[in-house]
Amino acid sequence: MVAIIAYLGMLVGFVGIFFGFYYLADNPSVSMKIVTLSTVGIVGILGFIRHVIFHKSDAKRLGWETERPDWMFEVGFANLAFGIIGILSVIGNQSSNTQAVVVLGYAIYLLQAGVLHGFRYFTDPIKSSAKFWRNCVATLLYAGIMTFFAIQSL
Repeated sequence: MVAIIAYLGMLVGFVGIFFGFYYLADNPSVSMKIVTLSTVGIVGILGFIRHVIFHKSDAKRLGWETERPDWMFEVGFANLAFGIIGILSVIGNQSSNTQAVVVLGYAIYLLQAGVLHGFRYFTDPIKSSAKFWRNCVATLLYAGIMTFFAIQSL
């Protein structure tokens, strides 16, 4: 179940990015709303579900099984906070600048997550190239594209 939620998050995020690029030149405000709602709002809430509700299977999927999942909950609630703020900034019709700050904040958060996954890959004796590409490279690329949209909007 947790893998489905993870892939659903990736799908929603990248569909949002696609439509963000689609509307960027003609309607930057709509582009920012789409990117904020998808890459922060929905992805953040799915991250919360994955890290908190399904924390045991998510930790196993990540290769970080533990008897004390406090850090998983902390990560999950950070995702929830960003997700809620992302959704509220769109449905509350906040300015594109406000949405850009929300997107940039989440991008910085995901950047550190991507770096951490990369660090774990390079320091772990058991290497999984699939996890490296999915958890490190894809996360860094995703955060980079989110940063692009935020800077475009500011």
